[in-house]
Amino acid sequence: MPYKLPVIPCMVSKTKARAHGAPFFFRTLGAWQNNFLPIYLTFFVLLQAQCGRPEQAPYAPAVSRDRQRLQEVNKYLSEKEQDVLQSYVRRQQLDMKQSQLGYFYQLVTEGRGAKISVDDVAHLHGAIFLLDGTPCYTYSEQQPLEVKVGSFSGITGLNTALLGVRQGAHLRLVFPAYLAFGLLGDGHKIPPRSPLVCDLWVGAVVKKK
Repeated sequence: MPYKLPVIPCMVSKTKARAHGAPFFFRTLGAWQNNFLPIYLTFFVLLQAQCGRPEQAPYAPAVSRDRQRLQEVNKYLSEKEQDVLQSYVRRQQLDMKQSQLGYFYQLVTEGRGAKISVDDVAHLHGAIFLLDGTPCYTYSEQQPLEVKVGSFSGITGLNTALLGVRQGAHLRLVFPAYLAFGLLGDGHKIPPRSPLVCDLWVGAVVKKK
């Protein structure tokens, strides 16, 4: 009797399975293979296409370019502002020096009291006004401007300009906008992007504990 090769159920087509009375499980498995084979092929083609696609450049360079443009604009505005400050100092014939941060200062009178350090609280009296002479704020000895040096959030340039100054000193300062109240102003008397002129005396100095 000739030997017959066994029939593998998973390879039997749906038609032959029905004709030979194959069990329901194997008929269903054959149908499942026939129905999902196109999906397998489609997925394989898409996967190959994705792997062969060249790597896209990240979005970061565009952000860096925008940041670079902003820095260039800020630099341009700062340079123009420095020209304005220098012109003001010349017109007023003020004997001022320029700091590395970009503000101008003059120690009119040296004090003889305690020297101001970081975290000291300096009591200042005098006047603050715009470059065109418009007064903004005035302070008296009875109602001084209190500046905790190093963490003062108002005219931030004072955090640097007051270091090493002694009690009793008389200071004249011209601050660019970024060392004053910046792009927004103070929302009250100081407009946005306004340089400030300060004519101040150092009263009491409360040393840090």
